[in-house]
Amino acid sequence: MCELMGLSFARPVSADFSIHEFAGRGTENADGWGLAWYPDRAVAVVKEPVRWGQTPYSTFLESYPGLRSALYIAHVRRQTINSEPAYADTHPFARELTGRDYCFAHNGTLRGRIWELPLGQFMPVGGTDSERAFCYLLDAIARRRKPLMAAEDWEWLRIELTRLNELGQLNCLLSDGQRLFCYHDQAGYKGLTFRQVHMRDGETRRFEDEEWTIELAQGMANHGLVVATNPLSSRGWLRFLPGELMVLEGGVARFSSHRSPADWSLVPERNC
Repeated sequence: MCELMGLSFARPVSADFSIHEFAGRGTENADGWGLAWYPDRAVAVVKEPVRWGQTPYSTFLESYPGLRSALYIAHVRRQTINSEPAYADTHPFARELTGRDYCFAHNGTLRGRIWELPLGQFMPVGGTDSERAFCYLLDAIARRRKPLMAAEDWEWLRIELTRLNELGQLNCLLSDGQRLFCYHDQAGYKGLTFRQVHMRDGETRRFEDEEWTIELAQGMANHGLVVATNPLSSRGWLRFLPGELMVLEGGVARFSSHRSPADWSLVPERNC
């Protein structure tokens, strides 16, 4: 039922994704795939309501060296609503608020009152609980009239996400173009993991497991954090704690609702 991945790096990296294996996790997530990145302040999104590999887009994303960003959000989908897969329902979703492009992807199912929450100025295009949750969050940020820039803002966001989480299962990735906000379901649904990555000067490193291959190329030394529903390799991964919000910026953890700054230094530093 859907898989998430996010990248936050100190500097833009060229990410050549070979996600044909992961995008289905077999055939489990065959109802859509999407990739969002920030080439600058604006977000770019490519997505389709089909299994990865069924269209020429997959070849393009696997071979285009000009795709560079310090922030990425990826999603593969198995829908839980009984309808035909649609582009409008495919993650990630994007909206502009006060000159920032926000991007959102969700794993899980929200029920009941999610369909009654006030959405204000942000209206869904599709019919998913995920997009409604995104619209609700953006309206809450707009009404608060303060960007998500500091620890008090991030704690406020955690509270809002926890309230949404009471309506069902919620693992999600949210970005404002500068930071990557990563939230893990308070009941531990599905899982969410992270790992620190370092790349040496002048090397193209390969970070892989049997499900998903990511090639990261960078001419200078670079570092970052990779977040994924399930570990993408056999070593170096830590699990999010239930209900934890982590804020990544510039390839480092800026905030965790459940860990002290001293704990962040325990993240394994490994070459890809």
